[in-house]
Amino acid sequence: MNKYKNYTPEDFLADDYFIQWLNDPAEEHEEFWKSFVEEFPEQKVNVEQAKFIVSMFQHEHEKLSLDETYDIWNGVLRNAKRPKVRKLVRLLRYAAVLLLMFASGALAFYLYENSRELHYDLTELSETGSNEAKIILSDGSEVSLEQKESAITYASSGNQLVVNNDTINQNQQDGREYMNKVIIPYGKKSMITLSDGTRVWLNAGSQLVYPSVFLRKKREVMLIGEAYFDVAVNKAKPFIVRTSDMNVQVLGTRFDVSAYPEDDFVAAILEEGSVGLEIKGHGVMAQDQQILLRPNEKLSLNKESRETTVRMVDVSMYTSWKEGVLKSESEDLNRLIKKIERYYNIHITLKDPLVGGYKISGKLDLEKSAEEVLNIIKLTVPIDWAKKSNGDFIVMKK
Repeated sequence: MNKYKNYTPEDFLADDYFIQWLNDPAEEHEEFWKSFVEEFPEQKVNVEQAKFIVSMFQHEHEKLSLDETYDIWNGVLRNAKRPKVRKLVRLLRYAAVLLLMFASGALAFYLYENSRELHYDLTELSETGSNEAKIILSDGSEVSLEQKESAITYASSGNQLVVNNDTINQNQQDGREYMNKVIIPYGKKSMITLSDGTRVWLNAGSQLVYPSVFLRKKREVMLIGEAYFDVAVNKAKPFIVRTSDMNVQVLGTRFDVSAYPEDDFVAAILEEGSVGLEIKGHGVMAQDQQILLRPNEKLSLNKESRETTVRMVDVSMYTSWKEGVLKSESEDLNRLIKKIERYYNIHITLKDPLVGGYKISGKLDLEKSAEEVLNIIKLTVPIDWAKKSNGDFIVMKK
C-alpha cells in the first residue's frame, strides 16, 4: 500500500491493480482502495481524478472493438512521454475499458505534459456522425456545417464565433480553456480562424480539437487528418499541433500536416518559417526524435518502422488542395485515388491491383465532378472506369 502514497494520476492510470479495480471491482479491491484513501487522505484527489479520466472513456451501452479503439485513438495516451503511460496504452488494448472519444461520446483533450501542465476539461457529447460536418462546442451543443466549404471565425475573446455569416455566442468563464471540435467528413472542407488569428484549412475526412481562446503558455490543438496552418506570430506562446505520431511546434509560420489514421505515413511540409518536430518513439525504451524542418522541406514518417526522411519538395504539390486542386508528380495511382475518394466522399475499387502502381503527373481540378476527374486520369494512363448502381466506382486496366 505504501508504494501508492506518492502516486500521481498518471501513475494510477499505469498501475495494473488500479485498472483492474475499475474494470471489474471485487470486494477485496474495494476494501484495499478504501483503506488506502483512509490512510493517505492527501491521495484522494489523485485517485478520484484518475477514476474520472477512465470514466470519460467508458460507455454503458456500446463498446468499440479493441482494434478500433487502439488504432484510431492510440495517440491520445501516447502524448505523455512517461514509460508507464505507454504501458497503459498496451494494457488498455487488452482490457478494453476505454471507449474511443471521437467516435462515441466524450469530447476530450486530456494531455499530460511536463507533469500535469495541461488539463483540458472533458465534456460528454452525443455520438458523432461520420457523414455530418459540424462544430461541437464545449457545452455539448452542435452547429451543423451544411456548406461544402464552411468558414468559421472566432473572436479574440473566444466568446463569439461566426459560422458562414451566422453569429454564435459562447460562455467563457473562470479562466479555463474550453475545448471545441470541428468534424469535417469526406466530401467537405473548412477554413477556421482561431481566436489568436491563426488560420487553419481543414481537409476532407479530418477533425480538429482546439480551445475557443488560448489562455495557457502554449497554443495547442489536436489534429486527425490533414490541415494547412497559417500560424499567427506570438513569440511568447508557441503553437503546437499534436497528432498521434508526432507533434509540430512553431512560433509563426505556414505548413501542412497530414496524419490520417488509415495512412501508412505521416507527413509535414513547411512552406515558410521553421518548425520543430517531435517524433514519438514506440516502446518503453524508445527515444523521441527531434527534427528541425526548413522551408520547402517535407518530412515523412513511416508509422510502422518509425523511419523518417526529409527532402526538398515543391510545396504547392502538397498544399494546392486548399484551392480545390490536386497536383501530382510521379505519384502512385493508389495514393491519388485515396485523395479523390476523400475529396468527393466516394469509394473507388481497383479491379487489378497492379493498376495502382501507375505513376501520375499533372493537375486535377477538383471543381469538376468525380466522373470528369476519372476521365482526365484515363487519358494519362491505360485505365477505364465504371460506376456501379450503388454509386461506387471500379477502375480497371484498359
